[in-house]
Amino acid sequence: MVEHTNPFPEEQGNTSVENPSAETAPAVPADTAAESPHSPAEAESAPIHKSGEFQLHIPEEELQFGDENSIQSHSDSFQKKEEPKNKKPVDRKQRRKDKKDAKKREKVKGRKNRWLFRCVWIAMVILLSIALARFLLVGVDDMLAISRSANASVSVEIKDESTPAQVADELVRSGAIKNSFFFRMYCLVTGVNGNFGQGSYQLDGNMDYEAIVNYLQNNSNRLDVVTVTFPEGLSLLEIAEKLEENEVCTVEEVLEAANSDEFDNYDFINAITNADERYYKLEGYLFPDTYDFYKGEEPKVALGKMINNCQNRFSKEMREKVEEGEYSIDQILTLASIVQAEATDEKDMRMIAGILLNRLTNGASHDIYRLECDSTTYYPYRSLSQVPEDERDTFKSTYDTYSIQGLPPGPICSPGLDAIKAVLEPSSESSGMYYFCHDEDGNPYYASTASEHQANLKAAGITE
Repeated sequence: MVEHTNPFPEEQGNTSVENPSAETAPAVPADTAAESPHSPAEAESAPIHKSGEFQLHIPEEELQFGDENSIQSHSDSFQKKEEPKNKKPVDRKQRRKDKKDAKKREKVKGRKNRWLFRCVWIAMVILLSIALARFLLVGVDDMLAISRSANASVSVEIKDESTPAQVADELVRSGAIKNSFFFRMYCLVTGVNGNFGQGSYQLDGNMDYEAIVNYLQNNSNRLDVVTVTFPEGLSLLEIAEKLEENEVCTVEEVLEAANSDEFDNYDFINAITNADERYYKLEGYLFPDTYDFYKGEEPKVALGKMINNCQNRFSKEMREKVEEGEYSIDQILTLASIVQAEATDEKDMRMIAGILLNRLTNGASHDIYRLECDSTTYYPYRSLSQVPEDERDTFKSTYDTYSIQGLPPGPICSPGLDAIKAVLEPSSESSGMYYFCHDEDGNPYYASTASEHQANLKAAGITE
């Protein structure tokens, strides 16, 4: 008989297990058996409760041989419940060990990675340092012209209002320097924002950046200088055409500047009171002479040279004579321009100047009220053929001295010094003379009366 410990201690004394046998098992009433829902086997093993006692009846076969599955299941259940308790400490230790091992591996791996990263970083720093040092050495060499040859020279063409970057590109293109970036940085650091001259320059090969900048900012070093000679008697339109032929500036630029107020700072120009009546404000004030111009020079600069020369040619003595007389400088230049256009030589100039002054002063007493000079008829053109074709039939010059009384609004050309002096000091031989003409060879004829003049016209071959 197998005894089991009673799980209920309070009933342990009254609990026993007996071997149920057919002889000892009490009979079950028939009516009770019929009502029981259990099978006969279950009925045999069912416990019988008596007043406060607990009994367990196990068949003999099960006690002797036992149900291995049942026993095993019971033992397994106990083992399964106890295993986690035994394994927990083992698992925690193992996990801590694994974590420590993983940390050690991470540290070793991290040290390897850091060392590799340091090596790569150091290599990059070294390479960049070498590249930067080489770049700086090349730039300094170019800036100081250390390796450039003194025997070599280059020509550069600088455009008008070029920026330091544009100048740098041109210098590299021509071979004057090698590095445009360093030249731009040099200009930025030294405050060179521009002010480079326009035109052609010849640079020596051993010039450093400072020498190049100073050289390009001085117009006197330019090579594109053109020398232009303007003979006496040219009109402003003809002067503009000559400037354009020599690539100094265009006709349009000259004509526009000639009617502007940019030259009012000159005393002669500022004294003009009837600019709106003139074809060209500066007519007569561009002194005929030989000048040096730069190609592409600004009209203001080019014309300014000629105006300044005109003022300088008026000596103190000449100015005093103007002040003593009854005509202004502008009127003297206007009369001198007609003399320049009509006369053939200096002597003729002085005679014609005297005749014209006689007409202006005493002409009315001889029924002469106009100067009647052919040179003024088609101004600002030389002849009718120069007048635009669509205007020829209706063109009428406001300067035509056959139509107007007295002097025209302004000069008709640029008079030379001889013509100006002729007006200031006319020939004494011109006294009483009021007419003049020339033959086709330029020989002059002078007369005091209209009848004499008609005879001279026939003698000169002008009329029949």
